[in-house]
Amino acid sequence: MTTEAIPSTAPEIVDFEPLIDRLILHFTSDAWRAEVATAKKEFFQDAGIMDERSDHFEMRMTQFLDWYLFTRRLEGRTVTPAQFALEIDDFSMTPDERIYFECLAETKHGLFEYLRLRGKDIAVQDLMIEKEITIRESQVNIGFTRGEVFDARLIPYGEDFIFARAFCFHPAEASGFIKSELEKVQMIENEEESLRAFEELMLRLMKMRYKYEQFRHLKLEFIYSNEKKVRF
Repeated sequence: MTTEAIPSTAPEIVDFEPLIDRLILHFTSDAWRAEVATAKKEFFQDAGIMDERSDHFEMRMTQFLDWYLFTRRLEGRTVTPAQFALEIDDFSMTPDERIYFECLAETKHGLFEYLRLRGKDIAVQDLMIEKEITIRESQVNIGFTRGEVFDARLIPYGEDFIFARAFCFHPAEASGFIKSELEKVQMIENEEESLRAFEELMLRLMKMRYKYEQFRHLKLEFIYSNEKKVRF
């Protein structure tokens, strides 16, 4: 989305959370119950067992909802819920709001490496496309460690990006393994297959992250590995 698409009267900093909440409310309503049930089964089968007592439960649900809204295509369709909201009449939005929902529909999922913080501007390296990106005036600017790889989604807004709500931080010691797995995805020439392999990798890494948190007595290389060294 280009800067020209954003109205000149639009605020510099946009709070997308109320709009995301509206998407959640609509696409988790009774009419979408079966869709949500299927999506949960798909997500938690790949991302590990959901434990409501875990300190990470709230973030895991946020990760699921971001994946459901912005990554997973609806059953029998080629669009995500965030994209489908732009096509249907029963999801209400004003003409002024539509531009922001269009931003949400273009949310980018990626693996990033933290580079530096200058004021409220965060510089990260997009590992998939090997490009430095700056998130300007970021409302999320703590918890980042140099050399640490993390999973996040970026909402495009003009020429800038805004962090979505969900993050998954991987141990710095796992960066070598993660980058080697990412290189395999980058070698896939077909764009559709590459995207599918990338999302599968993201879910697999997320499962590894929570296994690592659950089994802290094990060495990291036993978790972040393609070998079945440990039976869970």
